[in-house]
Amino acid sequence: MSDLTPLLENLIPKYALMGRESFVDTDIPGVRFFQSCETTPRTPVVYDPGIVIICQGSKTGYLGNKIYHYDPLHYLLLTAPMPFECETQASADDPLLGLFIDIDLGQLHKLVHLMATHQSAHVLTENRLPESVAAIPWDDEVTDVIHRLLKSLNSELKAQVLGPGLVNELLFSILCSQHGQSLYALAQHDGHYARIAKVMGRIHQEYAHPYTVEELASQAGMSVSAFHRVFKQVAKQSPLQYVKKIKLFKAKGLIIHEGLSVSVAANRVGYESVSQFSREFKRLFNVAPSHSKDVGYAELN
Repeated sequence: MSDLTPLLENLIPKYALMGRESFVDTDIPGVRFFQSCETTPRTPVVYDPGIVIICQGSKTGYLGNKIYHYDPLHYLLLTAPMPFECETQASADDPLLGLFIDIDLGQLHKLVHLMATHQSAHVLTENRLPESVAAIPWDDEVTDVIHRLLKSLNSELKAQVLGPGLVNELLFSILCSQHGQSLYALAQHDGHYARIAKVMGRIHQEYAHPYTVEELASQAGMSVSAFHRVFKQVAKQSPLQYVKKIKLFKAKGLIIHEGLSVSVAANRVGYESVSQFSREFKRLFNVAPSHSKDVGYAELN
């Protein structure tokens, strides 16, 4: 993987990222380039569904009792919007460099449908749902695709002409591997996994809504007991714990990036009590919301 680092380093001046913490769009739709110049301790973060490619530096993620190392030997695959904790190893002299690649559900559906016609799709059972987060070792095929994707990003024309096809090839390569079950499950409209992922996506977008488990279960077309059980399998936490974390993450972003007051941010994400909001915020982030700018914010969305 070391030969990928020079290709990424060429992108730093291209996107004017010199010496800065950065997360920017590239010339390929759905592909973003990121850089981090310092080590950060274990901190709550939110990742959208996607593929995290690390070509220099390393990250460690924590979800429930699971630990995920993603670095130049492993990529991170997320098939649902997931709040978890993450720490970063980087420095100004040796910055973290990588790509975040969105999962296009429309394209994923087309790939899975085509694979099914050729009897190349995974067989799933509802009793054993795939993991929504996985740190996956690089194989030669994925490495080759990423190498060509990075080369294309160094030319605006090549990125626009070749980039979408390379992203499609990457998805196909993962689908064909033993780690493709979560992608395949995401494309199954009527499957339990896809239903839960859709509900999680709604919570992620309509975060101010006062959700109840009964309402979420109804949206998923499942009984309350089945919904609660399957949701915990996918998210590694209960539905209401997930809702609370998403609200607090969104509020933190509003305070830091939009300069909203604590009370306005609390109201914006659906809290009626500012004191309750402040207690739960501090419990999650270990800092009062009024001091959250001192800690910073990490969200890939």
